Amino acid sequence: MKRSRITIVVFLVILAGLAAIVPFDRLFIRESGHGFSIGNQIVLCEYGYSRGGDRLHWAIIRTFPAASTPAQRMADPRVVRDAFVWPLIRQPDGRLVRAGTAGDVYFFDDQQLKTIRVRMNEHTDTVALEDSKTLDDLWAHLQKYRVN
Repeated sequence: MKRSRITIVVFLVILAGLAAIVPFDRLFIRESGHGFSIGNQIVLCEYGYSRGGDRLHWAIIRTFPAASTPAQRMADPRVVRDAFVWPLIRQPDGRLVRAGTAGDVYFFDDQQLKTIRVRMNEHTDTVALEDSKTLDDLWAHLQKYRVN
């Protein structure tokens, strides 16, 4: 009887460890970002990544008029930060949805939201976004990494 209890306890510990791997992995998502100009717009990009940049979990790309102030950009209601790990993305219907972690890209061209799922890395694949001459070029670059 004692041996079966030990076996059950060991099994439950192993099961709990396996169940914790998925949430624990998400704690390792780091964030970075950069900004650049395209025409008369400022483009701000934020990334959630892991594995030293080898895996992009999400990208949030927003445009602002070149004349916007830092305070206006910080008060942007399209993306909301809260006490949790991931940012909240405002959907076209007004709902806030937590950013996905499977290569989800949220591209705000003014108030219009376009989404795509990609397989990219953060440290090289996203750098080429700065070379875009237009917002359409930027979107076309993202399309190269699209996955279903």
